[in-house]
Amino acid sequence: MQKHARFLTLTLIFILTCFLIPTQGCGGKSRPSFDAQYDVIIIGGGVGGMSAAVTLANKGLSVLLLEQHHKVGGCATDFKRGDFTFNTAMHLLVGAGDRIPDEGLNKLLRANGVYDKMKLYELPDYYRSLYPGIDFRVPNRWDELDKALKERWPEETAGIDRFHKLCADLYSDAISIKDIFRMNGFKALLTKAQIPFKQKTLYEWKDKTLADLMDECFTNDDIKAVLNQTWVYYGAPVQDQSALFFMSATNAIMTYGTYHVFGTSQAMSDAYAERIRELGGEVKTGTLVTKIIIEDGLARGVETEFGDTYTARYIVCNTDPYQMIFKLIGQENLPADYVDKVKGLKIANSLFGVYLGLNIDLKKLGYTDTEIIYSSDKDSATIYNNMMKGDFAEGASSISIYSNFEDPIYAPPGKSCVVLHAYSDYDAWPKDREEYQKMKEEKAWEQIKLASRIIPELADPKNIEVLEVVTPLSLEEYTMNFKGVPYGFYLDTKQWDKIPNDTPIDNIFIASNWSQAWFGMGAGQVNGWRAARLILDREGIE
Repeated sequence: MQKHARFLTLTLIFILTCFLIPTQGCGGKSRPSFDAQYDVIIIGGGVGGMSAAVTLANKGLSVLLLEQHHKVGGCATDFKRGDFTFNTAMHLLVGAGDRIPDEGLNKLLRANGVYDKMKLYELPDYYRSLYPGIDFRVPNRWDELDKALKERWPEETAGIDRFHKLCADLYSDAISIKDIFRMNGFKALLTKAQIPFKQKTLYEWKDKTLADLMDECFTNDDIKAVLNQTWVYYGAPVQDQSALFFMSATNAIMTYGTYHVFGTSQAMSDAYAERIRELGGEVKTGTLVTKIIIEDGLARGVETEFGDTYTARYIVCNTDPYQMIFKLIGQENLPADYVDKVKGLKIANSLFGVYLGLNIDLKKLGYTDTEIIYSSDKDSATIYNNMMKGDFAEGASSISIYSNFEDPIYAPPGKSCVVLHAYSDYDAWPKDREEYQKMKEEKAWEQIKLASRIIPELADPKNIEVLEVVTPLSLEEYTMNFKGVPYGFYLDTKQWDKIPNDTPIDNIFIASNWSQAWFGMGAGQVNGWRAARLILDREGIE
């Protein structure tokens, strides 16, 4: 009887865990055989699209990348105002450098011949954590982080060790099944069924939040606030945010390091475009794709706003899924359950940014950090709700002092380049142009005054030579992301697996931050690689 009960229990676990991680691997699907101008067309020249293009071209496939903006990069770009150059979005790049060569993002960049086209340097710290009454610099190495935390909170020593181990174990579990997205059939089912036994930390924490992680490891509210403050980078507040994402990201940062790209993130994007062309691929900017041509259930090519048609055996969409489904493919060409799933997922927040060119040298004034996170309160839910309803005066600010990076491109000697980022809700912004402009100015100064609690000089208009503002509406205009959302779906415990890189149409793939490799500049490149890897599997290319 006991053996029978045990067998039933294991069978039930097998069935349930088969649905733990959705997998739509392509190994058993046939290779498209029709004639076309290109093997692959990539829609969108952000980092995901360019990573896909390079990966495919590097294996000998003919690729065409089409980007609607006048230059490639998406959010990995820059702009100039007067004496200043502003990095549009990127704060840092995780794992791109050679602290541990040929692992993580470094391995991808090297394999595709992009690494040697960029110049990187490792940042000295991860961020400086600031709250009223709390000031702590967070290193970007495990040994230094453990030491600094234990010196500040010696009573939390056991919890600090527990936190380190959990993050490392979770990352190890995730890496051990990193190729599950390529599997299909029995192999995929078997791999999923074994997760509770082989990837125990991943299975234990798949339904837990960042708040659960903090409570598991620590009792002191201050150490919790310092360590969980990067929710300001990741989207969801502490009570909602998936512990899996936070743990994996933290271990990657502490293991592989954080880096800056000389010449802004545009230099990385330009390196990708140069490499695509070297490999025989084509890159066309200023070219908006308006339709994916579907015939007999397969994509046959694309149409552009100019009426041009390009054909290909595969399509990679480096777009949000809403554009892909409702504008490019047409929901009538997709299964209703796939469309309904995407409709049912909650989107993440958008961003509000203030770009400041200062006529003072902040470094000489004693502000030596590159990245500061200031939160007006330790309650992340309150701060998040304040920002989402447009109250930036009592929110949080990611303060990037780009002129403190070892890169003279940002500001001339004696001047400073600072960018302030906060969260924002697309629907909070008026569509009337006059009201919108008025709100932009008001909210910019709210954000500046919040940051001036840390850098008082920001509050003096005489110190500001350039002031530029980005809102969810401007992000939507320049990136075409749905509601100006660069992060994709809201990363809570119900949505951490997002959507897969393949789609119900056998030869269409998605490579953006909305798909499964989470989000960020590094993850975007991994998503591009994943989409390309599925195509190479279909082609029988290793």
